[in-house]
Amino acid sequence: MTKENKDIENISHFFNDYSEGFSSIYEEDEHPRSAFNKFIDKIFRQSMNQRFDQTLEQTQKQEINTVLDIGCGPGHFVLQMLKQGKSVTALDVAENMLEITKARVSKSNFDSSKVQYVLADYMQHEFDEKHDAAVVMGFFDYVAEPVSVLKKLLRDVNKEIYISVPNNKGILALQRRFRYWYNNCPLYLYSKKSLESYLNEAGCLAQAEIRESSRGFFVIIRK
Repeated sequence: MTKENKDIENISHFFNDYSEGFSSIYEEDEHPRSAFNKFIDKIFRQSMNQRFDQTLEQTQKQEINTVLDIGCGPGHFVLQMLKQGKSVTALDVAENMLEITKARVSKSNFDSSKVQYVLADYMQHEFDEKHDAAVVMGFFDYVAEPVSVLKKLLRDVNKEIYISVPNNKGILALQRRFRYWYNNCPLYLYSKKSLESYLNEAGCLAQAEIRESSRGFFVIIRK
């Protein structure tokens, strides 16, 4: 097994195990957060809500009709984009995450026919058609070759790409490094300089808007 395939296997295993806990960060459902976890959320995870709001502000545009959600997780973005009237392709490497997404869509009042589910490694999957936009939240944290991913995104998307990128500074970055190392899950963190270098190598730095947050960067690439 190649290192790349081993990494994908480890990522899939990590998020299959973490799916319900990760889901409850956004919405408690039947798995309520502890008082301690809520405190941690308030202090350290505000940037997750910020990127959530910033993404939906972009996808609500009338010219965005089809959206590819890469690393869709438990489907919180999917539901909100369905609410906006978009057609969504939900892709994830973790089967449990897709199952949670399917269950949420099924329980909602939204048109489930407007969602396609793809269980796959994004870099190994080819789409029949391009999407107007791609949502890439919490995905570059696990990408060993960001330039290759950026180039594929540019091929797969017609109009706009929204990406979250974690920074490599602060106590939370240190905590994440240890946690993911302990769980044998690869983790990649970025400086603004390295991010700009990857965007430049992929040929899209001039098209990119980089917004800084406490935990990283929110990037919009407009084609």
